[in-house]
Amino acid sequence: MLRITQCVSAEGAVKYFDVALCRSDYYTAEHGVWGGKAAERLGLRGEVSRDDFLALTSNKVPGTEQTLTVRTKDNRTAGYDMCFSVPKSVSLYLAETDDPALERMIQEAFRETMADAENRMEARVRVGDQDDNRTVANMVYAAFVHRETRPIGGIPDPHYHIHAFAMNAVYDGQEQRWKAGQFMNIKADAPFYEAAFNTRLASKLIEGGYAIRRTDRDFELASVSRELIEKFSKRAKMIEQIAREKYAVIEARARAL
Repeated sequence: MLRITQCVSAEGAVKYFDVALCRSDYYTAEHGVWGGKAAERLGLRGEVSRDDFLALTSNKVPGTEQTLTVRTKDNRTAGYDMCFSVPKSVSLYLAETDDPALERMIQEAFRETMADAENRMEARVRVGDQDDNRTVANMVYAAFVHRETRPIGGIPDPHYHIHAFAMNAVYDGQEQRWKAGQFMNIKADAPFYEAAFNTRLASKLIEGGYAIRRTDRDFELASVSRELIEKFSKRAKMIEQIAREKYAVIEARARAL
């Protein structure tokens, strides 16, 4: 599954970094890793530091007080969180085995799919009375791996997922300056990137000798039973229950109207 969430302020992004992103499994600290061609242009490689993350969400060049893009609007969007989740059976298998080959396949599928999104990244073009978007094919993002859900009743479930926090900054090579990114099409195409990630992962698993079974949505490892998947899906069940309850309330209000 892929979920894309807009972060509407630098303060909110930093709070998210402190509370969720940089806390692997929501308990112990684990550094993220920089990704994207725009990150390389800024000299950002390897582990993500809080100072560099804060600078970018505040529209600053890391390590300086220099503004990155020309404009810094009030309530400026800091970035977008792209969360890639593997099928529950894969999370369960990893929790039991710590299989490095399988985890490497997930990371490869993630990076290849993020490269797809990066190649379609756009920036606004307003020079010479133009009102258009231009493909700039670069992005700066911080990737964080989590292996569990947030706890329910103090107990988490295995849930391997990767947060890619894409900063709202891209480099326009034609105008030779940094701009805010245009994420509208990336968000609209989220189902495509989800399918691309799942297809890549399934193909890598099959090539690696792991048996899978198809499901209505994507796939599961054949070696993990449906009963076990249900047992360790407490958070999904809770979300579904809340959705059903809210739907019932909305439906009742609609009938009243």
